[in-house]
Amino acid sequence: MQELVSIIMGVYNDANLLSQAIDSLLAQTYAKWELIACDDCSTDNTSDILSEYAKNDPRIIVIRNEKNCGLAATLNHCLEYAQGEYIARMDCDDLSVETRLEKQVSYLQGHPEIDLVGTFMQAFDESGKKNIIESKQYPTKFDLPKGAPFAHATIMIRTSAMKHLNGYCISNYTVRTEDVDLWYRFFAAGFKGANLPEPLYLVRIDETAYKRRKLKYMLHASYIIWYGCDLLHLPLYYKIYCLKPILSWLLPHQAKTALRKWILH
Repeated sequence: MQELVSIIMGVYNDANLLSQAIDSLLAQTYAKWELIACDDCSTDNTSDILSEYAKNDPRIIVIRNEKNCGLAATLNHCLEYAQGEYIARMDCDDLSVETRLEKQVSYLQGHPEIDLVGTFMQAFDESGKKNIIESKQYPTKFDLPKGAPFAHATIMIRTSAMKHLNGYCISNYTVRTEDVDLWYRFFAAGFKGANLPEPLYLVRIDETAYKRRKLKYMLHASYIIWYGCDLLHLPLYYKIYCLKPILSWLLPHQAKTALRKWILH
């Protein structure tokens, strides 16, 4: 029996790319899904695009925030409407490979001990597909301070697990780091996750993504790593990884440009 997948998507001023993202969901081989798209007070014609899709497909549910709230609060708003057995993430400027949902549902059905499954990603830009971005197949809490165990936008998580975690934490420290906070709480609760070793998600890489990496967000990430190590009762030396986000921000512009070119190689 097919189980319903609730796809949650926060949308803000992405009218130029939104249709491509939704079209990639409409092309999925797994048809039993609902898309809950929350418009976070866009100022372009995003709202009109969402309304048109919702008019043509009853699986697409459009909700709107009364004020601009940011991603964590927007995703929590989506969760209030989710009816599925599983929750999947999707960003409004990326693409899902047509077999993504089918393979993730199949994995969770066949592995009841696993609460969340992500996938590898393939970077792309306007010129086409680029490098594959891999994640450890079976990450544990000891991997977390070193880097993200899952690519947030690729995940599918059991709704029961997400409810246990009470969704995303909303605070000054989780702005642009809501996923990192979620992973620490996920492992602290004793949940287990895995990554499918194939790129079922295409992530768009552009200059604006790098420009958004401001120092205050890197400091937030460092703080989350610090308290996360305590939350997971990790040995003290793991806190050295608190420096990683800050050192990344301190990289010269030339080094950051070279890193971006390597990803898009």
